[in-house]
Order: sequence, then structure tokens, then C-alpha cells
Amino acid sequence: MAKDDRSRKLTPAEARRNALFLEKKAALEAQGYTCEDLTVGIVYANVMALVLGLPFLLLFGILFFLLHGLLFSFSLFSPLVFLLVFCLLAAVHELIHGLCWGLLAKGGFRAISFGFIPQYLTPYCACSEPLPRWAYIVGALAPTVLLGILPCILSLLNGSLPLLLMGLLLTFAGGGDMLIVLKLLGFKGARDAIFLDHPYACGLVAFTKG
Repeated sequence: MAKDDRSRKLTPAEARRNALFLEKKAALEAQGYTCEDLTVGIVYANVMALVLGLPFLLLFGILFFLLHGLLFSFSLFSPLVFLLVFCLLAAVHELIHGLCWGLLAKGGFRAISFGFIPQYLTPYCACSEPLPRWAYIVGALAPTVLLGILPCILSLLNGSLPLLLMGLLLTFAGGGDMLIVLKLLGFKGARDAIFLDHPYACGLVAFTKG
């Protein structure tokens, strides 16, 4: 995690989550677990989101062009509606994180909280309960699959360019989640490792025994 990300002033909600995180971390370490930081800097995550989203742009863009061409009408009203829908779905993106992790966490939806980092214009969802690897991955990727990739596939079927563009934008928006999942998949810890969402940074912490 970049130093400038960690040095920012925490909100009261983030401070409370951080205190709870430190308690859980201490309890797990007392049980013989060791921890490894798997967080990334927010700026780096946003840059990598563009890199990871590029293959989807090329794939679906080329397929759409081959199937439907790129003829479309333009009006001032349409972009405004498009922007409003995008902002709404960006919030839904975080709600899907919360729904998935809330269903999979032992603490249920009480373990889920939401926030917004003004410096980076970044909304987020955090889970205060440890999760197994598969559960974290499911919750991390679900919004991108449902709001990004699925609309792109549907746009190939119905020829809707706005739907394609919305799907691509929301796929790019999920690039940070894809980055965290790649880092998680590359983690070589034990199969029984558990993962705890960081209370305010982008990513998580892994706990392993032995």
C-alpha cells in the first residue's frame, strides 16, 4: 500500500473498523497465525484497472463492430442519462460486494460497511469478518461480472451500443477488484488460509498457520 494512501486522515467509521481489525489481527496471531499484507495503493489500482480492462475493450469492441457496426445517433439528453445511470450502477457495484460478502461472512450483513474516499472519488465496501479465499473472490468479482461483462455479452446479442459502453465502463470500474483477485490467486499460502478485508486500504490481509 502506498505511503500516501495510508497517511490520509481516517473517517470515524474507518477508525472504528481499524480498531476492530487490529483486535481480530491480534487474536489470530495469538492463535499462531502469521499475516501478510495484500493491499495495493489506490492510485496504482486505478491505473491497473485501465490495463486489466483493455483486453475486454478490445474483445467486445471488435466483436460488436463485426456484428453490428458502430452507427448510432447522438443527442445531448442521452449522455446525461448515461452518466446518471453509470453513477447509479457504480453504487450498485458496491452493494453487490456487500450482498455477496454479507451472505458468506459468519457475521452476516453486520460485518458489511460502505464508505467513500473523496481524494480519489472512490466508493468502497468493506467486510470486517475473515473469509476463505473462494468467498472473497466471489464477492470481489460478482459486480464486474453482473454489471460489466454480462451487459457486454447482451450488447452483442441486441446491438445496443449504449449497453456495450456501459458494460465496458463498469468492467473498467471493476479493474481494481480484478487486481486484488489476481494478487489473491498469486498468494502461495496454505489452503486453509483466511483473508480479512483491510479496514480502509485497497485490498486485504492473509493469515496462515505453519
